[in-house]
Amino acid sequence: MQPPYDGGSELPGFQGSRPRSTAGQEPSRPIKELVSEFLEQGRRLVRAEVTLARAEVKDELKKTSAGAGLAAGGGVVVLLGAITFVAFLVIALAYAMPLWLSALLVAVLLLAGGAGLTWLGLERLKTVHGPTKTIQTLKEDGQWASRTMHSMKSQRHGHA
Repeated sequence: MQPPYDGGSELPGFQGSRPRSTAGQEPSRPIKELVSEFLEQGRRLVRAEVTLARAEVKDELKKTSAGAGLAAGGGVVVLLGAITFVAFLVIALAYAMPLWLSALLVAVLLLAGGAGLTWLGLERLKTVHGPTKTIQTLKEDGQWASRTMHSMKSQRHGHA
């Protein structure tokens, strides 16, 4: 185990500007090997990101599937009740005004209420965002890939 870096002029594992060889490892590897390793790590990283995205979506679908089924069943029952209630309103108002006028009044009120709810729903949909964890890790992975390529280019040209 190497001692921690104490802020002096040499970093642990380095003598001057050239890395020390540890455990039989060569201090610099051929660029072909570095590129191959980089590409393999990139493939593993892409697979991991796809797996993360699938897991996020799968978890969310599991959470909502049972609730969605119950909500749909409840929605059908509520719709039947609403239709019956609208018929009741038209009939009740027909005692105070002509039948055609009571039907028109109920229709206008329902259309206004529906339009208002639709507008509110569309406004809320504008605030929906994508899978934020996956997007963040993809950004980090891109930064990692960029740093790794720059590092490999530096090693290739002997600037390491």
